[in-house]
Amino acid sequence: MLSAIFFGFLHCVSAKDSQGWGVIDINRGEWSEVIERDVCIVGGGASGVHAAVSLTDLNRTVVIVEQNNRLGGHTETYIDPGTKTPVDIGVVLFQPIPQVYDFFKKLNVPFLNTSAIKANTPGEPANTSLPALAYATLRKEVDFRGGMEVVRQTSSREEIAEAFQRMSDILSHYTYIEHGYDLPDPVPEDLYMLYGAFIEKHNLTAAFQTVYEISQGMGDLLHIPTMYVAKYFNTKDIVALTQGWLIHAHGNTSEIYSKAGDYISYDNILLESSVIASNRWKNSTMERGRAELLVSTRNEGLKLLSCSQVVLAISPQLSNLAGWDITAQEHDVFSKYTAANGYYTGLVRNIGLNQTISYSNEAAGMPFNIPVLPGMYRFAPIGVIDDVWSVKFGADIPTMTDDEVKSYIKREIQTIQRSQNATVTEPQWLTFKNHSPFHLRVTSQEIQHGFYKKLNALQGGLGGTMFYTGAALHTHHTSLLWRFNQEVLIPKMMGFW
Repeated sequence: MLSAIFFGFLHCVSAKDSQGWGVIDINRGEWSEVIERDVCIVGGGASGVHAAVSLTDLNRTVVIVEQNNRLGGHTETYIDPGTKTPVDIGVVLFQPIPQVYDFFKKLNVPFLNTSAIKANTPGEPANTSLPALAYATLRKEVDFRGGMEVVRQTSSREEIAEAFQRMSDILSHYTYIEHGYDLPDPVPEDLYMLYGAFIEKHNLTAAFQTVYEISQGMGDLLHIPTMYVAKYFNTKDIVALTQGWLIHAHGNTSEIYSKAGDYISYDNILLESSVIASNRWKNSTMERGRAELLVSTRNEGLKLLSCSQVVLAISPQLSNLAGWDITAQEHDVFSKYTAANGYYTGLVRNIGLNQTISYSNEAAGMPFNIPVLPGMYRFAPIGVIDDVWSVKFGADIPTMTDDEVKSYIKREIQTIQRSQNATVTEPQWLTFKNHSPFHLRVTSQEIQHGFYKKLNALQGGLGGTMFYTGAALHTHHTSLLWRFNQEVLIPKMMGFW
């Protein structure tokens, strides 16, 4: 009897919920403002901001909801309080493709090609007129677990060049992965096999260490599906090894997003804000045919957004979508994401090591000497500010706390100091940023069985209301995300105008 009463109660609650017990209905009239726009964009990172600028150019009204106090996502820049010198600690490199040139020029952002930079000779002081990225150092390979210097397994320049040529030839058969996840059926085995098996199969091992260094944040490359690596380090990046990437001319990549904010107008940007509920079924009692998003802001209470279309530009983990009226199709797709990495970046000082030498984490006994994670990938002086060092730290899981990561980093820095007979110090953090979870992915089996076909099918869902962009829809590569917006996102949205 109790069970019958209990389930009867649940049925009663469900019926009431469908008649106005949702979060938006309960709070109806409690919001400080109703904001009506053609498009509501959730997420003010690289994809969301670029989409907002592109839609503004098409005369669509937009609003961005961003949980941080700035735009730019993983693009982060530290400004030294004394010298005002900027140091990028997040996204730095851009492919020289039309979408990047167009965006830089639209926002009047100065840029350089890395192939044209006249860097200092390693061992000499930095050229402080150049971005910190341009600082060239001598290099030591050290196992950060114990401080022992390691003789790195290396190939000749000729072998490396030949391996990259073979890689380029092979990946030229799969260039569609550089534009999104529009995969053929069946998916080619090369794309879902593990990357370690792929480089062995095609005799590409001589190129691996270079790929690994540029793909920091992706974790254990050898044991993830090849497609993810080949999207992150792709044929255009192979070309850029010799012809250069684009970088911000002054080492202040965040300027892209501050200028984009001005372009969009900060009246159309809700910083330090989050969506706490949604009603996207276009049956709103407020205005039939428009989706609603209830947003919690830091200083202005609740705001209700009324939107013809919604762009989700945040990581589509179910934990990020609490309060959303998730469809069965969305739940089926987003619940399949089973893996991601931890990636952390920052700057420290009070180190006392020789500032003409950087340290690469090379683990003795590991294939290709790849570091044992969790751990730092690299520890390097930035050159343009005295005794300031860059930290890049990775983990094969995204759940480490900031304090745990900082503790690991401190131990590894002190291990390096002892190995170099330097004074052991207490590192002082200037800035620390957590970019986890980094690189959502699914298993090889899910790729093989059509996961990305289901993901793509979500575009235009709910009668042309919902659209999706961001790294989960492509890769953690800003250049390619901007191109994805131009080639995929915006045309699909326009199809419902």
